[in-house]
Amino acid sequence: MEIDNYRNFLAIVEAGSMTAASEYIHIAQPALSKQVKSLENYFGTKLIITTRGSKHLILTDAGRILYHKAKYICSLEDMAKNEIGDVSDGSKGTLRFTVANSRAAVFIKECLEPFHRLFPLINYEIHEGGITEQSQQLLSGIAELGILSVPPIHQNNFDVLFRRKEKIVCVTAENSIFLKGTTTPTLPELAECPLCLSTGCHLMMSKIFAEKSIRPQVLSICTTRTTALCWAEDDCGVSIVPMEPKEKLPEGLIAKAITGVDTDLYKTVVRVKGRPLSVVAKKFLQFYSDVRDSERMIKIKDL
Repeated sequence: MEIDNYRNFLAIVEAGSMTAASEYIHIAQPALSKQVKSLENYFGTKLIITTRGSKHLILTDAGRILYHKAKYICSLEDMAKNEIGDVSDGSKGTLRFTVANSRAAVFIKECLEPFHRLFPLINYEIHEGGITEQSQQLLSGIAELGILSVPPIHQNNFDVLFRRKEKIVCVTAENSIFLKGTTTPTLPELAECPLCLSTGCHLMMSKIFAEKSIRPQVLSICTTRTTALCWAEDDCGVSIVPMEPKEKLPEGLIAKAITGVDTDLYKTVVRVKGRPLSVVAKKFLQFYSDVRDSERMIKIKDL
């Protein structure tokens, strides 16, 4: 099957209709329809459902599978073109990351900015999302490396390259009305406060509270850590979020360790298991190994 068929199939799905895709990629609509029919004949199943009078198409289950696989196939060709052009020293190319929600700013400041100073001709694609989105972005080839705050969906599909332990902490405003006079609050003390948790922390803390038969007051569950911290900034509640060693909080906030909470929570750098890495990705991982205080799980030379 010609790769242009896959690229045009992606264009149809992402444009939402044959008509819109035809205008975008400048290929006549009958020719696009013929390519879709060719794909359906090749795979022996219906990929797209179109309804009379509707401007939008519907993907079948098979169509959704092909969409993600076509993303990966096309990304491989793009990667090959880039690598072949830059294979001499790996000083040019594109690094594609998926980064956990609200962690991109720290990642850029601590890792990408110093790496960019060393290799100014390398450019970046940074996708942010929750763990479900991140897993899909990695598997589909949209991203080559993942910076995760919680374990990926279908862990057996991924290699953990580095990991760095994080702690779950509670965060308050400096002169907060909550948790006065305590530097390491207990679970019962926390349960008396309105709690604002990031999604990953909520899943873990719910189990911890349940094991102690404690029913906390949950004010807010937030997709990102940044949003959870907003409640503490306004002193409307106590935020519970993951935090790296030596990480700095926004001005006006203080972090407190929680008595009796010691979880195996790690920020990890992952790739899809067995998938070859680009030259620039290997160069970045060597840099990351040299400058970040993270536990290396796989030898760089073995990647």
